Amino acid sequence: MTKESDIQIACNQYLNILANTYYFRHFHVPNEGKRSISYHAKMKKMGLKSGCPDIVVEYPQGRVLYIELKNEKGRLSDNQKLWAVQSKGLGTPHFIVKGGLTECLDQVKQIIETNIPMRCWGLPSTLYPSSGQKSLYCP
Repeated sequence: MTKESDIQIACNQYLNILANTYYFRHFHVPNEGKRSISYHAKMKKMGLKSGCPDIVVEYPQGRVLYIELKNEKGRLSDNQKLWAVQSKGLGTPHFIVKGGLTECLDQVKQIIETNIPMRCWGLPSTLYPSSGQKSLYCP
């Protein structure tokens, strides 16, 4: 069975590669792990939310999507289930990626290809036409 941390690392590396073709940025929310009670309380006061998905992807026009990673036997916690339900209510795309390493990478690729615009290098900007800047993506 694949460790979720190994899936997380591989997906992060793959997203870094896909970001050369698709216009997005992503980050991981370090919500896992054992912490002291005092440190956990401090993180909670700072805004850390239980159930927050593993990967947040931001893409043009202020849109985001969430990716929760699970290995072959992984199960969503109650807080992760709640986050998915709330995301649906807010209209925020929320994906559960589950399986071994290859299956998870394939699913992440499909999510990006389906939802994120491709970069178009060297074309006039459609975001700021008067700026003369080169576009980073094709709308």
